[in-house]
Amino acid sequence: MKLIGFFIGILILGMVCFIDDSRGIPSWGKLIAQIIAAGVVVAFGLRIENIHLPFIDNKIWFQDWFSYVLTICWIIGITNAINLIDGLDGLSSGITLISCISLVIIFTLNSSPLIAILLITALAGAIVGFLPFNFSHAKTFIGDVGSNFLGFSLAIISILRSS
Repeated sequence: MKLIGFFIGILILGMVCFIDDSRGIPSWGKLIAQIIAAGVVVAFGLRIENIHLPFIDNKIWFQDWFSYVLTICWIIGITNAINLIDGLDGLSSGITLISCISLVIIFTLNSSPLIAILLITALAGAIVGFLPFNFSHAKTFIGDVGSNFLGFSLAIISILRSS
């Protein structure tokens, strides 16, 4: 059920970003689309419920309303972070690949759910296939669709690990 929300959110964000890449949309229009996409994900049950403090061996649990707000802010923040660094050839996809490799290691060591490991590995594989065409003197550009997809996927998969 959580993955359905993830895919619907990607569809919403992908359609709006495609229109932005081809015609142009004001920044507030993209922000509204990101809020809607993050809201869909939360509505399908994916949210940050707690934070584990590793050295104290304790979890901080959040109230429901704060959990929803925190999750939406996390998704929008990571999505925009990757989108904003998409100014140089290979920068956003390279940083996302480094993040994916780090998350694969962390997920494997912490015995995370298999779906989180599979999704982050698939995302890393897609970036490895794309990256040679996106380095200096790029032949292919990622655009808003790609950079928003990468950021949205990183945010969601990192939440999937904890749920």
